[in-house]
Amino acid sequence: MKDYFKNPNLYYIAVPIAVTAFVIFVIAFSLPAANRKWQKQQEDDKRAKQLITNIVRLDPERLNYKARKGGSGDFDYSEAVEEITKLVKIPSANFRGGKTLRSGGKKRKSADISIEPVNIETLSRFISQILLRWPDLECDRLSIDKLPAGKDSWKASMRFIYTFE
Repeated sequence: MKDYFKNPNLYYIAVPIAVTAFVIFVIAFSLPAANRKWQKQQEDDKRAKQLITNIVRLDPERLNYKARKGGSGDFDYSEAVEEITKLVKIPSANFRGGKTLRSGGKKRKSADISIEPVNIETLSRFISQILLRWPDLECDRLSIDKLPAGKDSWKASMRFIYTFE
């Protein structure tokens, strides 16, 4: 076997065959796959640009909401919750806001909010709207308990945390 590896004819034949096989693999499989990924990425970018354009066209005030409200230092849970509950049509008697706590390290503000009774659709619209409106706000805890009052009657308890810049 060692004599076979010492024969230069092996290298004159095997190396060009290996290089040719590699080039055929790249041309037949790798380049078309890379091209498909590139085309998909371009389509995704076009769709994202259209969505961003639609958001800017439909809700241009979202771009400068923080600047209009005076920066992130003026965030107030009572105003935020009041604004969104009006938007999703939750009566003011149906929600209660807990105390607001400040935590050390980063400037953070947290609040416990409960809404009772609420249906699932309204609750999901409330959560999505409040998180879309304030990008620095996150829902830390969400608990949903079924109320005996009806089929789609729930009590929702949430803890929101707002992190200042």
